[in-house]
Amino acid sequence: MRAVKNYKGNGGFRGLCPLTILILFFCAGIAYCANLQTNSGFETGDLTGWGAVGTESSILVSNSQSYKGVYSLRFKDPTSAFSGRGIESSDYIAIPSPDDWAFSIGAYFYVSNDAGGSPSDSEVRIYVKWFDSSYQELGETGYVEGQKLKSFDTWQPLSVSSISAPAGSSYAKVVVDVRENVNNNNDIYVDEVTLDYFPMPAFLKTTGLKTFSTLQGHENEQIKVFFPRSTPDGCSKEVRIVFNLEKAPTTEAKIKLEIYDSMGRLVRTIVRGSLLSSKHYDYIWDGRDNEQRFLPMGMYIIFLEIADQDTGGVVRKQKVVAIGKKL
Repeated sequence: MRAVKNYKGNGGFRGLCPLTILILFFCAGIAYCANLQTNSGFETGDLTGWGAVGTESSILVSNSQSYKGVYSLRFKDPTSAFSGRGIESSDYIAIPSPDDWAFSIGAYFYVSNDAGGSPSDSEVRIYVKWFDSSYQELGETGYVEGQKLKSFDTWQPLSVSSISAPAGSSYAKVVVDVRENVNNNNDIYVDEVTLDYFPMPAFLKTTGLKTFSTLQGHENEQIKVFFPRSTPDGCSKEVRIVFNLEKAPTTEAKIKLEIYDSMGRLVRTIVRGSLLSSKHYDYIWDGRDNEQRFLPMGMYIIFLEIADQDTGGVVRKQKVVAIGKKL
């Protein structure tokens, strides 16, 4: 049996007392609301709320280092693969409606100088897996590529804000994993792993088809060019494709999101034929084709089609975006 939190995803609050509901709405009026991840600081002294990924005997709650409180999680002697040392939420976390709420994930990381080498030999990832109401995975958001740590023996924050869950999402799981590119046998610690939610920012709710940067701190900037293969400083390596309907379909709409080159040839299908009931649609394109090959620099056409299954009405939108190359 799958365990989920008692917060009802996609609207409604199930099993919460009136005081709790009042607190949630009060938080929504500020910037953030409650952290959805159980035991985010490992203060239970064990892996309650988490499941180990990889060698369980090397994934240990520890009191030798902590960013906050008494405990953190220690990844002992990471391997060269992320699959060797990691954790994932043990429960499917029910989330509020992705039409109205945005999310952020974050954690603090620490690499100990146990055997020398460079701190940048240690890489970490933190991201969210999204699931629909049938527990089918819809995608991943966050640092799905390794991020190098910058210094020994100090806590370093890593976070991603203004995340939109894919349309149709009802549940989430948080994933943290680590590796070493060089076998230095330096332990890595993580603490205060959070999955927060807050009212969706205005820039993500504007109607029409928009393309935004995915660069941390520049998420509200619309872009016309991105740089997937060789990324200049201050530029985005991916493009965030956002579209909002004025209201959600009564039941479902069929979604198609495709990328064409300047010759009109289909090069990437991001979504085709999915039936969803959302008004907010938010996807990331990494500049690759359907064979996962990087596309050459040039102009590309984003084509979106949303067909309402109740009314028969069809919305079609196009937008041009360019793939650039660092000179």
